[in-house]
Amino acid sequence: MMFWSRSLLPPEVVFVRRFFGTVLDSVLPRQRLHLRRLGDTRRALSMNGGRLYLPRTFFEEGNPRKPLRLSHPMIAGIVAHELLHQWQRLHGRAVTREALLLQTKALCLRHDPYAYCAVTDPQQMLQLFLQANVEQQGQIWQDHVSACVAGTELPHLQRIAKHVSGTAL
Repeated sequence: MMFWSRSLLPPEVVFVRRFFGTVLDSVLPRQRLHLRRLGDTRRALSMNGGRLYLPRTFFEEGNPRKPLRLSHPMIAGIVAHELLHQWQRLHGRAVTREALLLQTKALCLRHDPYAYCAVTDPQQMLQLFLQANVEQQGQIWQDHVSACVAGTELPHLQRIAKHVSGTAL
């Protein structure tokens, strides 16, 4: 298997719609999952829209032709994090460029681009999300989705969930 990618499978589309509503429907037809083969192959990566590079361990039986292991909270959260970058692109963010700058800063200054300070007030948490960098937003979303898949609702993230899915009042 030299170069490998595929479209989302039906259960993966169901997962996307569970957390994003129909907001990502315009990108789903061209969304591709790629097996991560270069760099740190244990990490997921979203590049230039429409492409998610995922570790082999994210797929059932380590087989990229099979569905993603989205019942696993950590995997579901990371996939949602990378999908949020697609959402950010739809909202005008230059995700790849912004993330590259953040990752460079992380290497040079030992700064964690994913770190954020959660607050318990849902409205304040939404404001924090709206002002966050692309990786902090991704981490907040990852934490929300991981908790949901694990069966734990995080009330302070519910307004963010409504905002992302387009169901906010």
